[in-house]
Amino acid sequence: MGNIMDATVTIMGSDRPGSDWGAALVAGLMGCLLLALGVPRLVAAVQSLDARSVVWSVYAGVKVSSETLGQAVTGLVTADAWVRDGERAGDISLLLVHQALLAATPAEQAPLWEAAEAAAVSALSVAPGQPGVWARLAEVRERRGNREGAVAALRMSMLSGSFVPALMVPRIEQGLRLLPALDRDTRELLKRQLRLTWVANPAFVVAISARPDGGPLVREALAELNDSELKQFQRVHGTAP
Repeated sequence: MGNIMDATVTIMGSDRPGSDWGAALVAGLMGCLLLALGVPRLVAAVQSLDARSVVWSVYAGVKVSSETLGQAVTGLVTADAWVRDGERAGDISLLLVHQALLAATPAEQAPLWEAAEAAAVSALSVAPGQPGVWARLAEVRERRGNREGAVAALRMSMLSGSFVPALMVPRIEQGLRLLPALDRDTRELLKRQLRLTWVANPAFVVAISARPDGGPLVREALAELNDSELKQFQRVHGTAP
């Protein structure tokens, strides 16, 4: 009987005051840890609150002044200093791109393009699966004259999200501008973008096919259409191509 009682005490825990103090200490330490982890996120959320509405306005195509963009960037940078966040850093790059587009002279634009590239790189170092940020990085690098870097970022944009309707037309346009610099694998990815876009938006691809810079690649891409892509076209448009 004594052995059974001893085992029960071992399993259920002792009623001694020391055991209660130990449990309270552990609970207190856990509470402090949770508080320490939660406070930076709360501060970051508060710091970025006003900037979020500016980001939404930019995404919606609403005109925003350079001053407002700058204030939003400051808020997001302050928030990111508390807790690094890939999406937030991507938004910083977005706002900096729009600030650069509003700048009056190349001299004023240059530091903004540089900062936009750094913010995009930072965002992708935390969360690399962002095709939109890769596409933005490709755009910024092209504007800064770094064609090789632009090609690398464009490739990653297509690899991280091949079918993203909002990105596909800009990616094709940029791919055609950079076509002489594309390696074989990236060229194949661009051809796949053309086929995917042809299924979703055939009028755009037809228009590209009439252009000297796009016609040969479009014909090459469409010549490689497979049965799955042809059937998908028929499902989308209700008719065979």
